[in-house]
Amino acid sequence: MIDLKLDRYLNVANEEKMKRGLGKKYAPLYPMLRKEDNKLYVGVMLTKLEDNVWDVNSKIKAEYWVLIEPKTLVVLEFNETNKKDFVNGNLIKKDSSSKQKEIAKYIVNKKLQYKSYLKNDIENEQLLLVQNKVANLLDNKIQIDGDTVNINDYLMANIEPEIDKKLDELIDLLVQTKYGSITFYYDILLDNIIKEYVDKGNIEDEKIKLCIEIMNSYYDGVIGIDNFFNL
Repeated sequence: MIDLKLDRYLNVANEEKMKRGLGKKYAPLYPMLRKEDNKLYVGVMLTKLEDNVWDVNSKIKAEYWVLIEPKTLVVLEFNETNKKDFVNGNLIKKDSSSKQKEIAKYIVNKKLQYKSYLKNDIENEQLLLVQNKVANLLDNKIQIDGDTVNINDYLMANIEPEIDKKLDELIDLLVQTKYGSITFYYDILLDNIIKEYVDKGNIEDEKIKLCIEIMNSYYDGVIGIDNFFNL
């Protein structure tokens, strides 16, 4: 298992929610950042355990949020959103369409790529020597319902439904892996931003914008992430 540096902030948020009796009802999202008065803090949203933060149709707004001092890990604020909102001004709408288009394009391309590879393998490779002998003897053709068809084409047509099923399972795994690993890159980026701020006092807005983009993509069902960073 990858040891993420952002776990230290999650631990602080978890300890604080337990102190406030919210342990069995709420869970923290991955730590984010919040810029206030030209200072940078680590912020953690808390949502209900049953909230589907992955579903784009959920439109969940965190009910609690924590503000943590990045150097000392001291909790500066623990707020109920209804009493102190993290949204200043209007709620910034999120757009998940680009991610959905990217995933759809990835799925189509991968399926075509793998299916083409399997078809070529079936057409050009023989598993056993005896298969090759039979195919050569019959000029790679057989009679099916009075029609002459290519043996490999016939085999491909018969197993194609099963291939499609297995490819769907494989590509689903690939998509999960691709977007699951995003937290690893986010952890590196977040740690880099925090170190730059703690060591030099620099707030790197462009890197923070990338953090916002990652969290919006990761938590499809959560709204107000742009506002939370307060950039």
